[in-house]
Amino acid sequence: MRRVPLLACLVSLAAGLLSIPSLLTPRATRAVGGPDFVHFESGQVHPLAITPDGNRLLVLNTPDNRLSVFDLTGPAPVRIAEIQVGLEPVSVAARSNGEAWVVNNLSDDVSIVDLTTMHVRATLRVGDEPNDIAFAAGRAYVSVSQEDAVKAYDPANLQAAPIVIPIPGRMPRALAASIDGANILVDVFNSGGQATVLSAAEAGDSLPPPNPPKSASLPAAPKVGLVVKKNAAGNWVDQSGKLWNSKIKYDVPMNELVYVSTATNTVLSSRGDIATTMMGLAIDPVSGSAAVTGTFADVGTRMLPTLRGRITEQRMAIVPSRVAPQTRIGLNPHINYNVVPGPQAEGDSALGMPTGVAWSADGQRIFVASMATNRLGVFSAAGALLARVPTIEGPTGVIADPTRGRLYVLGRFHNQIQTLSASTFASVALAGIGFDPTPDPIVNGRKFFYGGFTSGHGDQSCASCHLFGDMDNLVWDLGEPQGSMAPAPPNQADPLLQGFHPMKGPMATQSLRGLPGTGLLHWRGDRADLNAFNGAFVDLMGRAAQLPDSEMQAMSAFVMPLAYPPNPNQFLNRTMPDAPAGKGSAVRGQSFFMNTVVDGPLTCNGCHTVPTGTNGQVIDHFALQESQDIKVPQLRNLYKKTGFKDTLGVVNKRGFGFTHDGAVDNLFNFLKFPGFNFGSQPAADNSRRDVEAFLLAFDTGLAPAVGYQITFDGTNNSNPTLNARLDTLEAQAGAGNCDLIAKGLFGTTRRGWVYEGAGLWKPDVMAGPALTRAELLAQASAGHELTVSGVPAGSGTRMGIDRDRDGFRDGDELDAGTDPGNPASFPTNLAVGPPASGFGFSGARPNPFRVSTEVVFSLGHASRVSLVVYDVLGREVKSIAKGLWLTAGPQHLAWDGRRTDGTSAAAGVYFVRLETDHGRRVAPVVRIR
Repeated sequence: MRRVPLLACLVSLAAGLLSIPSLLTPRATRAVGGPDFVHFESGQVHPLAITPDGNRLLVLNTPDNRLSVFDLTGPAPVRIAEIQVGLEPVSVAARSNGEAWVVNNLSDDVSIVDLTTMHVRATLRVGDEPNDIAFAAGRAYVSVSQEDAVKAYDPANLQAAPIVIPIPGRMPRALAASIDGANILVDVFNSGGQATVLSAAEAGDSLPPPNPPKSASLPAAPKVGLVVKKNAAGNWVDQSGKLWNSKIKYDVPMNELVYVSTATNTVLSSRGDIATTMMGLAIDPVSGSAAVTGTFADVGTRMLPTLRGRITEQRMAIVPSRVAPQTRIGLNPHINYNVVPGPQAEGDSALGMPTGVAWSADGQRIFVASMATNRLGVFSAAGALLARVPTIEGPTGVIADPTRGRLYVLGRFHNQIQTLSASTFASVALAGIGFDPTPDPIVNGRKFFYGGFTSGHGDQSCASCHLFGDMDNLVWDLGEPQGSMAPAPPNQADPLLQGFHPMKGPMATQSLRGLPGTGLLHWRGDRADLNAFNGAFVDLMGRAAQLPDSEMQAMSAFVMPLAYPPNPNQFLNRTMPDAPAGKGSAVRGQSFFMNTVVDGPLTCNGCHTVPTGTNGQVIDHFALQESQDIKVPQLRNLYKKTGFKDTLGVVNKRGFGFTHDGAVDNLFNFLKFPGFNFGSQPAADNSRRDVEAFLLAFDTGLAPAVGYQITFDGTNNSNPTLNARLDTLEAQAGAGNCDLIAKGLFGTTRRGWVYEGAGLWKPDVMAGPALTRAELLAQASAGHELTVSGVPAGSGTRMGIDRDRDGFRDGDELDAGTDPGNPASFPTNLAVGPPASGFGFSGARPNPFRVSTEVVFSLGHASRVSLVVYDVLGREVKSIAKGLWLTAGPQHLAWDGRRTDGTSAAAGVYFVRLETDHGRRVAPVVRIR
């Protein structure tokens, strides 16, 4: 008699799982580097905000390019809306109860969201890679990282030109307004720690002796450069204390926390000696003190054995005011860096990669999100460590609820929001932020890239230097005096390669983006692939043992798809700027680079082969006029290495430039290398300027149209400038450089379109007609704005009309009352499903079942078919078919209720996921006893 209630319970549970965005549904997966997802891994800055009335929590869903809105008035946060914004949103701030501003790092803009209609009402283009936003004195302040500027906008007149405030530091990141609104505080992501590098010629034979001493079995070390730092007395010194003032003509101040006046919109002053990489920033709502978090990189220390296990220190500074003394705190006072690896207890309590920080409403507590160790550090207002609280994986943001005694923590690894009690730190609730389109291999590998458990003290990881998969813009000397010589790599064209000495000297951190197709890794090409770096977990990060092969493979699955953003020095149509003779023309530079012989029989492209800028070969030290063989480096991120001038009296933003050791200040000077033949003057220097301009505009592999957005509001639908840009975007889509989508309100319902070419836009409802541009723009009016966005090629369908990839269009799902952000929730009316040329899906029969069930479907064409059963936690139960080739027509595949190991699956709810060449379906099945 108890079977009926059990059956009813299971059926009810299955229906519930279909109707809500559950954390328990299987993830919609794609292969690494799949056609509809590009892996940017932008670093979140302020991903959480609470509206002024305290009733709503705003949360960024960065991988799905959405703002999620949660209602806070109940016992736990409840998601009530998801609004599509720009690509890679990293910060959100509430201007009022009815308006939020979202900073989109890859789209180079701000989405202004109406929190009444839950819709983007305007798009503000601000500049390359913006990071954060703060409101004060009636203006909106936006940090624009690649322009080294903060821009002030008038929210009441978005058409007015902004006030541009140059920041004396590289890549301004987090912003915060002082309590009185008189100042905007700016933290500088790449401060550089007041360090610089001397070239091998400048350092000469006066390098300090290595520690430990060089092995007697090694030949003489190569002639290399030297990293030096400015000490408290204002002298440039090396690790041994030797003075180098006579060799350095310039200055590199420590501008790490910059104060901007909102009255004059100018820089008032700056603070330093906090960290080399600045991350979190928050203001005490009571005292006005600033809490700043970041990591300090010990680049002034030479040699791998000395740096082992201590490459970065996790820090926080409490800064009471612009002029008052600051308190600097090490986040891990329990760690003894002299013992490597440390005891397990150190790692169990460590805090690492402190990305987010927040104050309690009464100003008595500071909360620091430790992304590397899945913890929240709790500190007193004076900086005393009070507790380490376990959290969800990969916390990047934390915010205190002043009304309800709660803390909200964003978990980046699995796109979740956790609610904690602010008094007991007990977990109150856990919810999904929304659909996460990230492929499973990337999600699964993320923890091995960021996880502190990969280091000897639990506080460091690959991400400590390769920040968010990129680079720290620093130079390290990781030589190994007790190491051994390594042979030259195989399969190289150069017969004069000498192999690798372990004392390699200063080397700039390289980006991990765009690695496929670049050949050997490292500046010298001394690593064949990512697996060859496994030894660094022991030798550099101080771990007791290397990672298991399976974990290295998982981390590789995270790293290898990492992609560069578009180059900001290109035009929207992917062309490059031209200029009069002598001014540096990227157009002429490209022609010279591709066609002019400059090095023996070779053009520039002969070695720095497009599209990556490298042919993957290692060049011998004789040809390079160096002391070591060096691999031909890729060229796609040179524009990010500017900001250093080796010139008398110059005040620099950073102390490192170009080439492997960062000792060349600009590309024009690099092109003066005597091995290059640019002809005679003045034509030679003109050509160098042209090639420099081309290199700074070198294509990253992603077109500038990707991320570009235009919002039409009824008043600007016929604007010739905006329509010309839309012409360009449509042409770029036709050329395969991007896809185009549009999002708008149709009545009170959100609708989407994807551009299918020939001037037509496909809607997110099967029965809806394709629209011309005129018909599409006619949808836009005040309160019903329409935003057109360029998105990565291949992702248009997912981002425009089928968010969860289940084959059912978003509009049809909304009309049917199902969730377009949940692949296990879809209409039962197959009329809104895929066209006849694809496949039809009838679900599982019988359902519920006791012994076996059949998944029934039909194919419009012959196709490969995969069918996998998952449990409610998303774990694979049994693979029924993988890549099975079936002909067109009705089909059915059976599941006998058993697991892969042959044991019987327990009673409960399961999911079958059917994938064909024409689409995907996910459906629940219930097994009963």
